Amino acid sequence: MRTRRRAMFLLIAGTFLLSLFTSGIGTTFADTTITLDQSVHFTTAEGSDVVLDAGDYEVNAADAWLRVTPSEGQAVDALLLEAQVARHEETLKAPLGVSTQGESPDTHHLALLLPDGKRLEAIGSYSGIRSRGFSLLTLQRLRTLSSTTNTEFSTPRFGGSGGTRSYNLDCGSGSVMVGAIYKAGLWMDALGIICQQVNPQTGALEREFTRGPVGGSGGQARIARCRAGDVAQGIKAFSGQYINEFHMRCSRWEPSRKAPVSSQICNPGTAACLAFGGSGGAPSDLFFCPAGMAGKAFRGKYGLYVDSARFVCDNWDK
Repeated sequence: MRTRRRAMFLLIAGTFLLSLFTSGIGTTFADTTITLDQSVHFTTAEGSDVVLDAGDYEVNAADAWLRVTPSEGQAVDALLLEAQVARHEETLKAPLGVSTQGESPDTHHLALLLPDGKRLEAIGSYSGIRSRGFSLLTLQRLRTLSSTTNTEFSTPRFGGSGGTRSYNLDCGSGSVMVGAIYKAGLWMDALGIICQQVNPQTGALEREFTRGPVGGSGGQARIARCRAGDVAQGIKAFSGQYINEFHMRCSRWEPSRKAPVSSQICNPGTAACLAFGGSGGAPSDLFFCPAGMAGKAFRGKYGLYVDSARFVCDNWDK
């Protein structure tokens, strides 16, 4: 009897801890993800040269090193970079990643600011030429970057770990997501997005355009679009090895505020909740954009099908 009680206690405790972890994973990902616009040479913890290609990476602390993992990669893809340890003066509730060109035009800095005031900073070069005397970012430069870096919100990855190519379907600065173009059978064969430009003066939604699709050639081509005047502001995924289906929350756009009206409701079958894709798959949590943000992008991997996806929110002008 005592053994059964202990097992039940461990099961309940484990479920509680898992719920705490999953409830904050979206914010954690957004805060520690950096983007490289071009390839950069860094030095590994073993002292060898490594090239990080252009793309998104998650940065974490690993003792006195900086651990860098491709956003769509696995733990085995992580690299330990040589880093300098210093202090910062920002008030943070969660770690924050910073990626920027250095004072020298050939240098690039990856910094991770921790809530306890510690920072880890790896300094690389675009050319691969390493010179001595690289200086850390000044505290003033860090303060400027920390107030503007990584404002976007990204969900955890939906789907599996396969896929041969990465994609970034992004509406870009000055536009918001209003729907999707896709092909689907049982799984999501191909995925694209529908965007609308925001008038910077009036805030009105204007010209419409698409990004993508990416994926395979199978499935039936379809369109899922929010009602006129609505924008994407939340997502729920159904997936397994591949993406099966999405439920997209559409919220009313307020031109005067240049932001959507926040809503925490998505009832399938209603005009405010688009269901598109195939069928089946395990459901994720329902994720909503932070207040003032709208849906901007889908990122993930694909092959014959859409293997994985993250839903990304940001301000309309980012």
